[in-house]
Amino acid sequence: MLENIMNSVKGQLTGELQSKFNLDPQKANQSVDLAKDDLGDEMKTRAGSGDFGDIMDVLKGNKAAAQSATVNSAIQRYVGDLTTKLGIPASVASQVAPFVMTFIMNKLSGKVTSEGMGQSDIMGSLLGGGLKDAVSKGLGGKLGGLFK
Repeated sequence: MLENIMNSVKGQLTGELQSKFNLDPQKANQSVDLAKDDLGDEMKTRAGSGDFGDIMDVLKGNKAAAQSATVNSAIQRYVGDLTTKLGIPASVASQVAPFVMTFIMNKLSGKVTSEGMGQSDIMGSLLGGGLKDAVSKGLGGKLGGLFK
């Protein structure tokens, strides 16, 4: 789902990065790809630790993206990557990151709401095949091998 949404909004988001933050087309394009990777990685990390609630609250519209520990962690990672990997000044990256992550989460939330998706649908769609491994590793460690 994240991949599909990113593909559908990449042009719009790239254009907004160019007009609002004066990024050149190549850096704007790379920024969108980096955002998808950073957000996806953060969600997989959270799912692996069994922390679904925060992500679900945002996707179901119960919490604003800015109030989410998951989104804020992804923003911090993204700011660092924008500066180190793309050479975007920290002052610009710290404005770009919340804008992009909030934009993406709003699109994801809209899709979840319009399709009436449940938690397992959402997590499976967002994380694909990585969900089963992430969850089993995260929960398996928490249960201390109880079901082995």
